[in-house]
Amino acid sequence: MAILRKDSVARTDAVSGYPDPYNQGSGQLSYHALGDAGGLTQFGAAFETLHPGGHSSQMHWESHEDEFLYMLSGSITVIEDGEGTVIGPGDACCWKAGTPVAHTLKNHTAEPATYLIVGTRDPQNVTTYPGCDMLATPQGYTHVDGTPYPKRGGA
Repeated sequence: MAILRKDSVARTDAVSGYPDPYNQGSGQLSYHALGDAGGLTQFGAAFETLHPGGHSSQMHWESHEDEFLYMLSGSITVIEDGEGTVIGPGDACCWKAGTPVAHTLKNHTAEPATYLIVGTRDPQNVTTYPGCDMLATPQGYTHVDGTPYPKRGGA
């Protein structure tokens, strides 16, 4: 058993790993990878902070991974298939694997928003990004037709 004390897991400032032209840069969110720190392998768990004006990701849905979010403080707009819903502390969201409901999070406020995010880790997962010519596959990012994007840094 791993006991993770408050503030014992280092904060990571997220940097977008999406290929251009979909890369979102940095400064939008930070996280504490609790599941990694505890040695979990079947699902990930993180304490995330979405900074004011931040956008969590490109709109997406997962083929083989469930996702769960529980709001702790602040408020965010959850955008699902183009419809926005504001949520706050005590609210939760569930996205079932294989259900093509594209979603993303936006911090529409001037205050940080924090939440717990949990997701399964399936090595066969494919993430679909509607509106983008992009898939995240076990082999890396590809165009919708399967052509790989160049690796970051030209490698």
